[in-house]
Amino acid sequence: MVGGTGIYVTWVTGAIITSLILMPILKPPWARITLTGFQDMFRRYWMHGIVVFSIYIWKDIFDGVDRILMANTRIDMTAYIYAIEGDIVVWFQHTFENTILTAVLTHFYVAGYMMIIFSAFVYTCYFDDRHMADRISLTLLLTYMLALPFYLFFNVRVTGDYIPEMQTLGYHLTPEIQTWFTRIDPFTNGMPSLHIGIPFSIWYCYARNDLDGRWKLWRYCLIGYTLLTSFTILYLGIHWVSDIIGGIAVGMLSVHLSERIAPKVWWLLDERSFLHRVSWLLADWRRPVKEIQAIIGGWIAWFKIGGSRQTGVVMMLLLAGTGGTLLWDATHQHFPAEGVSAPGTAAGADGWLASYEIQAPSSEDDVEWTEILVTMWNLTTRESYQRNIAIDLNWGEFPIEILIGESHIVVWHGYQMEFFNLSSNQWEGKWLTGPLFDDIAMLSNGDDNWPRMVMLNDGEVEVRHRGGIDCSTANGCTSLPTTPNGPVSMIAADDNRVAYTELGEPLSVHIQTIDGIQQHITVELNATISEERDNQVFEMTDTIVDYENATITEIALDENHLVALVNLSAIDRLVLIDLTTGEQQILGDPMFPVAAPSIGHGYVAWQHHQFLISNNPMDMYLDWEVNYHDIEMNQSFQLHAEDDIDQLQPQVMKDHIAWLQVDEDNEKEIRIFTLQVVLEPYSSNVLQFFILIFPILLLVWTFQRLKENEGHILPKRHSEEEE
Repeated sequence: MVGGTGIYVTWVTGAIITSLILMPILKPPWARITLTGFQDMFRRYWMHGIVVFSIYIWKDIFDGVDRILMANTRIDMTAYIYAIEGDIVVWFQHTFENTILTAVLTHFYVAGYMMIIFSAFVYTCYFDDRHMADRISLTLLLTYMLALPFYLFFNVRVTGDYIPEMQTLGYHLTPEIQTWFTRIDPFTNGMPSLHIGIPFSIWYCYARNDLDGRWKLWRYCLIGYTLLTSFTILYLGIHWVSDIIGGIAVGMLSVHLSERIAPKVWWLLDERSFLHRVSWLLADWRRPVKEIQAIIGGWIAWFKIGGSRQTGVVMMLLLAGTGGTLLWDATHQHFPAEGVSAPGTAAGADGWLASYEIQAPSSEDDVEWTEILVTMWNLTTRESYQRNIAIDLNWGEFPIEILIGESHIVVWHGYQMEFFNLSSNQWEGKWLTGPLFDDIAMLSNGDDNWPRMVMLNDGEVEVRHRGGIDCSTANGCTSLPTTPNGPVSMIAADDNRVAYTELGEPLSVHIQTIDGIQQHITVELNATISEERDNQVFEMTDTIVDYENATITEIALDENHLVALVNLSAIDRLVLIDLTTGEQQILGDPMFPVAAPSIGHGYVAWQHHQFLISNNPMDMYLDWEVNYHDIEMNQSFQLHAEDDIDQLQPQVMKDHIAWLQVDEDNEKEIRIFTLQVVLEPYSSNVLQFFILIFPILLLVWTFQRLKENEGHILPKRHSEEEE
């Protein structure tokens, strides 16, 4: 839900108090205000309240859908808006930027919006202007519903998130405000602006229906509020000028629609007769059945008329059904990996995914051995392969690690490595290593199509070939072409390159080629942000952001990029480095907890908390979610809507991202997300049916309109006959 923070409660309280304070000023001239009037208002207009405030429920639901749809489809129209407008909005922020102004307008942006919605509802209901209340309630709901398709399928990012010269000033005013905005705002719902659409639609509705001028002063206030909001959303780096135009258009359309449907809607939902009708309906169990039969019969009879209205309704239902089916499919692009009941971890690369689960001992006496069941999935063919691997517990207990490379999958569990050949889909051989290595990584193919393994052995890096258990043998091991200056603490590998960090240089990553042209580069990581935001972290955690003692805790490497997790005591930050240009950037929000980065095929994935680090975080914010970053688009996406489920250890593969999912009952499963939208057969069939039938229905509708309107598509207006 949108609430849950102290700042939100403050804004809501302020909005209500402001509305009530202004009430004596903005009321109709002859009206009186009494305390008992509020009780009577809710008794008489409770259904109107449900209609208005249901917007907040719909917003929560569809904001989650929007995040998922954006992550699945990556539809982004911002570039087209920017191509039209350019840097017009930059002038507003740079010309007027001021700390005090930013603080005032941020609170006005949220609390003022709440105040306008609350006032528009309360004023008309309290003073018993039912005609206006009917239309205002529907106008508010329709404005949001009309904006919804744009939010889902016409994603436009906020200006401060797109234009480099701008900032989202309001979103970063305080840590709590940032947390609230991050959770409730997908940052892609720019077009149209409901901060303009809502107040404009309210004003427009009053302007068309306030025939006796009782709301004249309130209308003037709405004009002033709309103008000030227009400046605010441009200044704070939230909206484009086009968003304002879109908000006005949506607002006008919603008013006209509300006027058309209001009589029918409120004939059905009018509080004065609604409960009576429900009571009458439930007094006899046969009545609901008869009423439903009558409604269905009425619709059937209406459709039998076979006019253009009926055909138009069929086309709209067909369009809605097709759109709903495709929307469902586009937001359900991940599926479970079958074959494991209690996975311990997941590893993925290219088109392969692997996991393991520990098997129960075959007998109570079997205490020296255990088995792990390794399952591998070929995501291209959807085939899976399994193998039971025995582990001798006399060697000790070690973490199990799975690596996937160009030719093999390697299962490492302390003293031995098992190899699965990806080309033959067979297990072939193992290395008995003993518990010698601190970490391992895998390079490209070595001799005889065997992988070469990179070992971290007591601070030294070794490249081992087939059978390379003993470095003194002919098939043994080689060291790095460039010898590290000190003990190595961490390694990663890709293709023919090894990345490593040294204990003496905690913020440096060295990258060394093994084959071909020898190249050695050193990357100095930069995880700094503004001092102001670092101070906000300190306020939330009582721990300083310690750059002097920063360390790298995880690294991952692909062909052109390196991603590193940097610990700064109070927070971990994820840094992406372009190895060609040297450019660096922090992925995700630098004030949000992140972990477990994975990189490959132009994407970076990681797990994150969707809250600012805090000494007293709310339980509802502590679940891990998966984010991924499209390097080419330079845009990040959240894969999941708000939930209580942990999504852990994301793995980037070719065309897929996989993760380990743990629910509230600690049940585990591996889920796989498809990066490219792939329509399921049912969606394809629905879409094909729509493509075939819709043009036919459109032609039928056209001929029907021509016949009904004397050869004109639009109704022909007959002029009055001259006397």
